[in-house]
Amino acid sequence: MIPPGLIETSYPTALPDHPLRVFTMTGARPGPTLAMIGAVHGDELEGPLTLSALMRDLHPADLRGQLILCPAANPEALAATTRCSPSDGRNLARCFPGDPAGSPTEILADLIARHVIRPADALIDLHSGGGPIECPVFAGYGDAPETRGANLAMARAFRAPVIWRHPAPLAAGRTLSEAEANAIPAIYVEAGGGIFPSARVLAAYASGIRGVMAELRMIDAAPERDAIAPLRVTGDGDLDAAVTAPLSGLCICRIRLLDRISSGQACFDITDINGQFLRTVTARMAGTAMFLRRSRWVSKGDLLMALATPDDERP
Repeated sequence: MIPPGLIETSYPTALPDHPLRVFTMTGARPGPTLAMIGAVHGDELEGPLTLSALMRDLHPADLRGQLILCPAANPEALAATTRCSPSDGRNLARCFPGDPAGSPTEILADLIARHVIRPADALIDLHSGGGPIECPVFAGYGDAPETRGANLAMARAFRAPVIWRHPAPLAAGRTLSEAEANAIPAIYVEAGGGIFPSARVLAAYASGIRGVMAELRMIDAAPERDAIAPLRVTGDGDLDAAVTAPLSGLCICRIRLLDRISSGQACFDITDINGQFLRTVTARMAGTAMFLRRSRWVSKGDLLMALATPDDERP
Protein backbone atom coordinates (compact mmCIF):
# COMPACT_ATOMS: atom_id res chain seq x y z
CA MET A 1 0.00 0.00 0.00
CA ILE A 2 1.43 3.37 -1.06
CA PRO A 3 1.48 6.00 1.74
CA PRO A 4 -0.87 9.01 1.40
CA GLY A 5 0.31 11.73 -0.95
CA LEU A 6 2.74 9.49 -2.81
CA ILE A 7 2.38 8.81 -6.54
CA GLU A 8 4.23 5.93 -8.20
CA THR A 9 5.21 5.88 -11.87
CA SER A 10 6.69 2.69 -13.31
CA TYR A 11 8.86 3.09 -16.42
CA PRO A 12 9.49 0.02 -18.59
CA THR A 13 13.16 -0.80 -19.12
CA ALA A 14 14.92 -3.27 -21.41
CA LEU A 15 14.23 -5.91 -18.75
CA PRO A 16 10.48 -6.55 -18.29
CA ASP A 17 10.91 -7.97 -14.79
CA HIS A 18 12.79 -4.88 -13.58
CA PRO A 19 10.88 -1.64 -14.29
CA LEU A 20 12.18 1.65 -12.94
CA ARG A 21 9.89 2.77 -10.09
CA VAL A 22 9.82 6.51 -9.38
CA PHE A 23 7.79 8.09 -6.58
CA THR A 24 6.71 11.71 -6.30
CA MET A 25 5.31 13.64 -3.37
CA THR A 26 3.97 17.16 -3.81
CA GLY A 27 3.85 19.33 -0.74
CA ALA A 28 0.95 21.44 0.46
CA ARG A 29 2.94 24.62 -0.27
CA PRO A 30 5.12 25.68 -3.23
CA GLY A 31 8.87 25.14 -3.18
CA PRO A 32 11.75 23.53 -5.05
CA THR A 33 11.92 20.03 -6.49
CA LEU A 34 14.47 17.72 -4.86
CA ALA A 35 15.40 14.40 -6.48
CA MET A 36 16.93 11.60 -4.41
CA ILE A 37 18.39 8.39 -5.80
CA GLY A 38 19.40 5.12 -4.13
CA ALA A 39 20.94 1.82 -5.27
CA VAL A 40 22.74 3.04 -8.37
CA HIS A 41 24.87 0.07 -7.29
CA GLY A 42 22.89 -2.98 -6.26
CA ASP A 43 25.06 -3.84 -3.25
CA GLU A 44 24.42 -0.44 -1.60
CA LEU A 45 21.27 -0.68 0.52
CA GLU A 46 21.55 2.56 2.51
CA GLY A 47 19.71 4.53 -0.17
CA PRO A 48 16.70 2.23 -0.59
CA LEU A 49 16.26 1.85 3.17
CA THR A 50 16.57 5.59 3.83
CA LEU A 51 14.20 6.64 1.04
CA SER A 52 11.65 3.95 1.88
CA ALA A 53 11.54 5.21 5.46
CA LEU A 54 11.19 8.82 4.28
CA MET A 55 8.23 7.91 2.07
CA ARG A 56 6.59 6.18 5.00
CA ASP A 57 7.18 8.97 7.53
CA LEU A 58 6.83 12.23 5.59
CA HIS A 59 3.41 13.78 4.99
CA PRO A 60 2.65 16.27 2.18
CA ALA A 61 1.30 18.73 4.73
CA ASP A 62 4.82 19.06 6.15
CA LEU A 63 6.47 19.59 2.75
CA ARG A 64 7.05 22.60 0.54
CA GLY A 65 7.78 21.79 -3.09
CA GLN A 66 8.13 18.32 -4.53
CA LEU A 67 10.21 15.19 -3.98
CA ILE A 68 11.19 12.86 -6.81
CA LEU A 69 12.36 9.62 -5.24
CA CYS A 70 14.08 6.74 -7.01
CA PRO A 71 15.02 4.33 -4.20
CA ALA A 72 16.12 1.51 -6.55
CA ALA A 73 17.87 3.13 -9.49
CA ASN A 74 19.25 -0.20 -10.71
CA PRO A 75 16.54 -2.75 -9.84
CA GLU A 76 18.27 -5.58 -11.67
CA ALA A 77 21.54 -5.12 -9.76
CA LEU A 78 19.65 -4.64 -6.49
CA ALA A 79 17.81 -7.95 -6.98
CA ALA A 80 21.15 -9.68 -7.59
CA THR A 81 23.03 -7.71 -4.86
CA THR A 82 25.74 -6.81 -7.37
CA ARG A 83 27.55 -3.55 -8.04
CA CYS A 84 26.99 -3.71 -11.81
CA SER A 85 24.08 -4.83 -13.97
CA PRO A 86 24.11 -8.62 -14.53
CA SER A 87 22.51 -8.30 -17.98
CA ASP A 88 25.32 -6.35 -19.64
CA GLY A 89 28.02 -5.99 -16.96
CA ARG A 90 27.79 -2.19 -17.08
CA ASN A 91 28.24 0.15 -14.12
CA LEU A 92 25.21 2.47 -14.02
CA ALA A 93 27.36 5.12 -12.30
CA ARG A 94 29.42 5.39 -15.51
CA CYS A 95 26.57 5.45 -18.05
CA PHE A 96 24.91 8.88 -17.79
CA PRO A 97 23.29 10.56 -19.65
CA GLY A 98 22.43 7.17 -21.11
CA ASP A 99 21.12 6.07 -24.47
CA PRO A 100 17.48 5.09 -25.17
CA ALA A 101 18.72 2.79 -27.94
CA GLY A 102 21.69 1.38 -26.01
CA SER A 103 22.35 -1.53 -23.67
CA PRO A 104 19.98 -2.23 -20.75
CA THR A 105 22.05 -0.10 -18.36
CA GLU A 106 22.33 2.77 -20.85
CA ILE A 107 18.55 2.68 -21.33
CA LEU A 108 18.13 2.79 -17.54
CA ALA A 109 20.51 5.78 -17.26
CA ASP A 110 18.51 7.62 -19.94
CA LEU A 111 15.26 7.03 -18.02
CA ILE A 112 16.76 8.29 -14.76
CA ALA A 113 18.28 11.33 -16.45
CA ARG A 114 14.97 12.29 -18.10
CA HIS A 115 12.51 11.47 -15.33
CA VAL A 116 14.49 11.96 -12.11
CA ILE A 117 17.51 14.25 -12.52
CA ARG A 118 16.58 16.86 -15.16
CA PRO A 119 13.13 17.77 -13.70
CA ALA A 120 14.79 18.58 -10.34
CA ASP A 121 16.15 21.77 -8.82
CA ALA A 122 18.59 19.77 -6.66
CA LEU A 123 19.84 16.18 -6.40
CA ILE A 124 21.10 13.85 -3.67
CA ASP A 125 22.59 10.50 -4.74
CA LEU A 126 22.81 8.05 -1.84
CA HIS A 127 25.72 5.61 -2.16
CA SER A 128 27.84 3.53 0.21
CA GLY A 129 30.95 1.38 0.19
CA GLY A 130 28.94 -1.62 -0.96
CA GLY A 131 29.93 -5.20 -0.30
CA PRO A 132 33.75 -5.11 -0.50
CA ILE A 133 34.62 -1.50 0.44
CA GLU A 134 34.34 0.62 3.58
CA CYS A 135 34.46 4.39 3.87
CA PRO A 136 33.61 7.12 6.38
CA VAL A 137 30.32 9.01 6.24
CA PHE A 138 30.96 11.87 3.83
CA ALA A 139 29.24 14.22 1.42
CA GLY A 140 30.88 14.87 -1.95
CA TYR A 141 30.24 17.66 -4.43
CA GLY A 142 31.51 19.08 -7.71
CA ASP A 143 33.21 22.46 -7.93
CA ALA A 144 31.83 23.78 -11.23
CA PRO A 145 31.39 27.59 -11.04
CA GLU A 146 27.67 27.49 -11.86
CA THR A 147 26.71 25.29 -8.93
CA ARG A 148 29.62 25.21 -6.45
CA GLY A 149 28.00 27.54 -3.90
CA ALA A 150 24.72 25.63 -3.82
CA ASN A 151 26.56 22.29 -3.84
CA LEU A 152 28.68 23.27 -0.84
CA ALA A 153 25.64 24.53 1.04
CA MET A 154 23.93 21.18 0.52
CA ALA A 155 27.04 19.25 1.56
CA ARG A 156 27.31 21.31 4.74
CA ALA A 157 23.60 20.89 5.46
CA PHE A 158 23.96 17.11 5.32
CA ARG A 159 26.29 17.50 8.33
CA ALA A 160 28.55 14.57 7.50
CA PRO A 161 31.86 14.43 9.40
CA VAL A 162 33.77 14.65 6.08
CA ILE A 163 33.17 16.84 3.01
CA TRP A 164 34.96 15.94 -0.24
CA ARG A 165 35.29 18.62 -2.93
CA HIS A 166 35.87 17.40 -6.48
CA PRO A 167 37.48 19.97 -8.81
CA ALA A 168 35.70 20.59 -12.10
CA PRO A 169 35.09 18.98 -14.45
CA LEU A 170 33.60 15.89 -12.86
CA ALA A 171 34.38 12.54 -14.42
CA ALA A 172 31.86 11.70 -17.12
CA GLY A 173 29.01 9.24 -16.74
CA ARG A 174 27.98 10.04 -13.16
CA THR A 175 24.63 11.23 -11.84
CA LEU A 176 26.46 14.34 -10.60
CA SER A 177 28.04 14.99 -13.99
CA GLU A 178 24.57 14.78 -15.54
CA ALA A 179 23.29 17.25 -12.94
CA GLU A 180 26.31 19.50 -13.53
CA ALA A 181 25.67 19.50 -17.30
CA ASN A 182 22.18 20.81 -16.56
CA ALA A 183 23.29 23.35 -13.90
CA ILE A 184 21.46 21.40 -11.16
CA PRO A 185 23.05 21.58 -7.67
CA ALA A 186 23.91 18.09 -6.48
CA ILE A 187 25.74 16.10 -3.82
CA TYR A 188 26.36 12.42 -3.26
CA VAL A 189 26.92 10.71 0.07
CA GLU A 190 28.84 7.61 1.07
CA ALA A 191 29.20 5.60 4.25
CA GLY A 192 30.10 2.27 5.71
CA GLY A 193 29.94 -0.70 3.41
CA GLY A 194 28.47 -4.18 3.41
CA ILE A 195 24.94 -5.26 2.63
CA PHE A 196 23.58 -4.90 6.18
CA PRO A 197 23.67 -1.14 6.92
CA SER A 198 24.12 -0.18 10.56
CA ALA A 199 21.49 1.78 12.49
CA ARG A 200 24.10 4.52 12.99
CA VAL A 201 24.62 5.02 9.25
CA LEU A 202 20.89 4.89 8.46
CA ALA A 203 20.24 7.51 11.16
CA ALA A 204 22.97 9.72 9.69
CA TYR A 205 21.44 9.43 6.21
CA ALA A 206 17.91 10.14 7.46
CA SER A 207 19.08 13.15 9.45
CA GLY A 208 21.30 14.32 6.59
CA ILE A 209 18.63 14.40 3.90
CA ARG A 210 16.28 16.27 6.23
CA GLY A 211 19.10 18.74 6.86
CA VAL A 212 19.36 19.35 3.11
CA MET A 213 15.58 19.67 2.83
CA ALA A 214 15.66 22.30 5.58
CA GLU A 215 18.49 24.12 3.76
CA LEU A 216 16.27 24.20 0.66
CA ARG A 217 13.35 25.42 2.84
CA MET A 218 11.31 22.35 2.00
CA ILE A 219 10.68 21.53 5.66
CA ASP A 220 10.60 23.82 8.66
CA ALA A 221 13.50 22.52 10.73
CA ALA A 222 16.33 20.05 10.52
CA PRO A 223 16.91 17.53 13.33
CA GLU A 224 19.22 18.84 16.04
CA ARG A 225 22.78 17.53 15.79
CA ASP A 226 26.06 18.36 17.43
CA ALA A 227 27.91 21.12 15.57
CA ILE A 228 31.24 19.53 14.64
CA ALA A 229 33.51 21.09 12.03
CA PRO A 230 33.85 18.54 9.23
CA LEU A 231 37.13 17.31 7.83
CA ARG A 232 37.50 18.95 4.41
CA VAL A 233 39.32 17.07 1.64
CA THR A 234 39.65 17.37 -2.12
CA GLY A 235 40.53 15.19 -5.11
CA ASP A 236 38.90 13.77 -8.18
CA GLY A 237 37.32 10.87 -6.27
CA ASP A 238 37.54 8.67 -9.35
CA LEU A 239 37.61 5.09 -8.08
CA ASP A 240 38.47 3.90 -11.56
CA ALA A 241 41.91 5.49 -11.03
CA ALA A 242 42.43 4.33 -7.42
CA VAL A 243 44.97 1.84 -6.03
CA THR A 244 44.08 -1.68 -7.17
CA ALA A 245 45.30 -5.18 -6.36
CA PRO A 246 48.31 -6.16 -8.52
CA LEU A 247 47.44 -9.86 -8.16
CA SER A 248 44.88 -12.15 -6.54
CA GLY A 249 45.09 -13.46 -3.00
CA LEU A 250 44.25 -12.82 0.64
CA CYS A 251 44.53 -9.13 1.53
CA ILE A 252 45.72 -7.78 4.88
CA CYS A 253 45.02 -4.07 5.36
CA ARG A 254 47.69 -2.26 7.41
CA ILE A 255 45.96 1.13 7.70
CA ARG A 256 42.64 2.57 8.89
CA LEU A 257 40.04 4.89 7.42
CA LEU A 258 41.01 8.59 7.56
CA ASP A 259 44.65 7.77 8.35
CA ARG A 260 47.10 10.25 6.85
CA ILE A 261 49.13 8.20 4.39
CA SER A 262 52.64 9.02 3.15
CA SER A 263 53.80 8.39 -0.40
CA GLY A 264 55.47 4.99 -0.51
CA GLN A 265 53.88 3.84 2.76
CA ALA A 266 53.10 0.10 2.97
CA CYS A 267 49.31 -0.19 3.09
CA PHE A 268 48.41 -3.79 2.18
CA ASP A 269 50.00 -7.22 2.20
CA ILE A 270 48.75 -9.89 -0.19
CA THR A 271 49.39 -13.56 0.53
CA ASP A 272 48.61 -16.80 -1.22
CA ILE A 273 45.81 -18.99 0.16
CA ASN A 274 48.50 -21.10 1.87
CA GLY A 275 49.83 -18.05 3.72
CA GLN A 276 52.85 -17.47 1.50
CA PHE A 277 53.68 -13.77 1.21
CA LEU A 278 53.23 -12.45 -2.33
CA ARG A 279 53.35 -8.65 -2.44
CA THR A 280 53.22 -5.46 -0.36
CA VAL A 281 51.15 -2.66 -1.92
CA THR A 282 52.34 0.87 -1.20
CA ALA A 283 50.73 4.27 -1.62
CA ARG A 284 51.64 6.15 -4.79
CA MET A 285 50.84 9.53 -3.24
CA ALA A 286 50.25 11.14 0.15
CA GLY A 287 46.71 11.72 1.37
CA THR A 288 43.83 10.70 3.61
CA ALA A 289 42.43 7.15 3.33
CA MET A 290 38.83 7.54 2.14
CA PHE A 291 38.05 4.08 0.73
CA LEU A 292 39.60 0.84 1.95
CA ARG A 293 39.13 -2.78 1.02
CA ARG A 294 37.04 -4.69 3.57
CA SER A 295 36.82 -8.00 1.67
CA ARG A 296 39.77 -10.21 2.60
CA TRP A 297 39.93 -11.95 -0.78
CA VAL A 298 40.95 -9.78 -3.73
CA SER A 299 41.22 -10.51 -7.42
CA LYS A 300 43.73 -8.75 -9.63
CA GLY A 301 42.40 -5.29 -10.44
CA ASP A 302 40.07 -5.00 -7.42
CA LEU A 303 39.96 -1.64 -5.64
CA LEU A 304 42.17 -1.52 -2.54
CA MET A 305 42.29 2.15 -1.57
CA ALA A 306 41.37 5.66 -2.67
CA LEU A 307 42.92 8.79 -1.17
CA ALA A 308 42.01 12.46 -0.91
CA THR A 309 44.17 15.44 0.04
CA PRO A 310 43.50 18.31 2.50
CA ASP A 311 41.27 20.98 0.99
CA ASP A 312 43.34 24.16 1.17
CA GLU A 313 41.03 26.08 -1.18
CA ARG A 314 37.87 25.73 0.84
CA PRO A 315 35.73 28.85 1.26
